[in-house]
Amino acid sequence: MSINYSLIISIFCTIITSLIAILTYKNNMNNDNKEAIEERVKRDTTISTKLDLVITGNVELKNEVKNLNNKFDDISERVARCEENTKHAHDRIDKLEDRLN
Repeated sequence: MSINYSLIISIFCTIITSLIAILTYKNNMNNDNKEAIEERVKRDTTISTKLDLVITGNVELKNEVKNLNNKFDDISERVARCEENTKHAHDRIDKLEDRLN
C-alpha cells in the first residue's frame, strides 16, 4: 500500500486553512464587537454630557425663578405699604379739607 503524500498534504493544508479562517472570523467578530462597544460608549458619553448641561441649565433657571419670585414678593409688600400710606394720607387730607370748610 503506497501512501499518497499529495492527498495527505492537501488534507493537512485544508485543515490548516479552515482553522485560520475560523480564527480570523472570531477575531473579526471580536473587533466588530469592540467597535460597536466603543461607538456605544461614545454615544452614551455624549448623551450624558448633554444631559448634565440640561440639568445645570434647569438648576440655574430654577434659581433665577426663585430670585424673581422673591423680588416680586418684596415689591408686592412695598406696594401694599404704599397703598396703606396713601390711604392714611388721603384720610388726613379729607380731615384737613373738612376743617378748612
